Amino acid sequence: MMRSLMSYPDCSLFALVDGLQYERHFGDEIQHEQGVAEPFLNSWPDARLAFAGPWLFRLNNSVSHRDKLKQLAEAVPSVSWIISSESLESLIDHFRTFLNLQLPDGRCALFRFYDPRILAEIEFLLEETHYMQFINRTKERVFQVDGEMMDMKSKASYYTGRWLKDRGS
Repeated sequence: MMRSLMSYPDCSLFALVDGLQYERHFGDEIQHEQGVAEPFLNSWPDARLAFAGPWLFRLNNSVSHRDKLKQLAEAVPSVSWIISSESLESLIDHFRTFLNLQLPDGRCALFRFYDPRILAEIEFLLEETHYMQFINRTKERVFQVDGEMMDMKSKASYYTGRWLKDRGS
């Protein structure tokens, strides 16, 4: 991912982290660091659950966070790596709009898009317009599930139909 970052000199490296997986793996909650590690759930009443929700890290100047999150990502599906020209706050605002979904029966549900296991199936969960809105603030986004690195660009090919050509159909 760091090599990819060199292709985008105006961008930053971010990690979108599942706070609950972090806490379970390290036995410690993520600590808020202004401009470095920010929770999505930061206002009442959701702030009570901030430790377990999504967190966004800006990693350009934080090798220790980067190394720790790499260890977490290799142990459990919990981290997606993002390259974006957006600020930390702007990315959080963008992704926060996707946290709550309305189910067909009218109930609300939490959309765990920060869980790589969900990202692995995202092309089956979102319509194309929602998918494009979801990724439009990122240049690159990769994540690991079951030892396999996946990227959001390959997920977009589902919508364009290129996946049919790749399979010889």
